[in-house]
Amino acid sequence: MQIDQRFIEVNEFNQFYDLIKNNRNRLLDYFPNTVKAISSIEKAREHLENCLIKRERKEQYLFGLYHSENLIGYLNVKNINWDIPKCELGYFIDSHQQGKGIMTKQIKWALGYCFENLGMAKVYLRIGQENTGSIIIAEKNGFKQEGLIRKDFRTASNELIDVAYYGIIREDFK
Repeated sequence: MQIDQRFIEVNEFNQFYDLIKNNRNRLLDYFPNTVKAISSIEKAREHLENCLIKRERKEQYLFGLYHSENLIGYLNVKNINWDIPKCELGYFIDSHQQGKGIMTKQIKWALGYCFENLGMAKVYLRIGQENTGSIIIAEKNGFKQEGLIRKDFRTASNELIDVAYYGIIREDFK
């Protein structure tokens, strides 16, 4: 399956809204802020406008994952610290595309972008311990678990959960 990556543009707010809406229940625990922010088509447009401003300021880069021009997932380069330089990746894929190995390949692509285009020294992930799919993706891409941060993330149900911190440095990227 051919997947293309590019910035999600503001005029794609309908597809973006549909992606979030169609996956809302499974995104609630790990993307509560995104789900809350994308409560309507208008809010989706506003969110993408804000992402464009952040991209221009080099604060965040939101990529869409496209199959035949259909938005099937996203990769978010966020929490950028240019002093180190390091960043966090956030990502998800539509439930109908899950389990096909797509995201494993897309994370490899994102690492190349972060290290080669942005000049990052480190990329990290924060993963809920029970999110075994993301842990597998991280480990397949060379991330190493660097620690467990207890009670570090609040889910949509208001539960505080432990988060595994995974990192990869440029020298370890293959």
